[in-house]
Amino acid sequence: MKKRSLSLIIISVFIYVLCVVMMIVGTKYDLEISKSLFNPENKFAIDFELFSQFVYWGMWGPLATVLFLNSHGLNECLGVISNIIPFIHTVQNTQSKVYKFFDILVFSISKFGFFIMAVVGWKKLIENIMNDFVELSQATYFLICIVVSWIGIFLFSRINKETLKKLELLALAGVLLGIFYKICEELKGVTGRIRFREMVAYSNDILRVKKSTGELVSCGRLDGFTTRLSRNMINSTDFSSFTDWYKIAPKYDYYDHPNSFPSGHTIYSCTLFLSVLFFNAFDKLKKYTPLVLILTFIYVGIVGFSRIIAGAHYLTDVAGACIIGYTLFLVVYVIYNIFDKRNILNN
Repeated sequence: MKKRSLSLIIISVFIYVLCVVMMIVGTKYDLEISKSLFNPENKFAIDFELFSQFVYWGMWGPLATVLFLNSHGLNECLGVISNIIPFIHTVQNTQSKVYKFFDILVFSISKFGFFIMAVVGWKKLIENIMNDFVELSQATYFLICIVVSWIGIFLFSRINKETLKKLELLALAGVLLGIFYKICEELKGVTGRIRFREMVAYSNDILRVKKSTGELVSCGRLDGFTTRLSRNMINSTDFSSFTDWYKIAPKYDYYDHPNSFPSGHTIYSCTLFLSVLFFNAFDKLKKYTPLVLILTFIYVGIVGFSRIIAGAHYLTDVAGACIIGYTLFLVVYVIYNIFDKRNILNN
């Protein structure tokens, strides 16, 4: 076994052991830990609330640009599929009008689709950044992002074809991981766990009218930056709605975001683990892979810590999110290596 592979295994075991220990500690002391760390006016917590997800949204533009430049025709797509599903075969008669029509159709749809993905990816990133400074119309955002997408395509087209081809598999790995994380985001309200700051907000009459029903609900989505939550509100907060992470919480109509477990920001921050694949894909960068893995885990830990300070999540929320996020990364890592060793995209 290579020394580098052994290092990755050791680091991975350390990550899991540490997260499991945090889950055990949090299961017993979640509420007490949150009470001790809660400080919604902390600039560190505010900044990471606003910007820590950018690592997730920031990947879509570049990934889509790489896939746009590597778009394939019908037989190329069938060739890739046949390497995965043996009974799928390429078309033999490539001179027929039917084949030529579908070849152009597949190529055009992939080009158009990846370009739209790039535009939407850049829009999600740029809109989130700009919203904190200036308000622009949706048409303006799309116009800006179309220009940015074409600039990205031009710059990426300068990359040599061999490298661009290697980046294609990395881009597909990123898309797969991104889909996994988005599914986690959509499912995270299953337990109905109430966020710490939601209880603080409702108990201290920081309310807003829910548009769908007209009811008064807690306004604790963001921290002190927008809702004026403060640490001293803990003393006047009713924490009877708190539930452990493994229990299904009762339904409370006056809490607007009963989706504390797991932490979405923490899962999204695990997107940075893709840098491990990137460094491992190039011979000159491989030696830095263990260091990149360690630094990425530290970053994920910082994001998770900031979520507890903000009152958005409990220790078990962020530890569980790290376990989920890292496990899904490893699934993608294994799939990527299988595809890479079998040279599936290039056969």
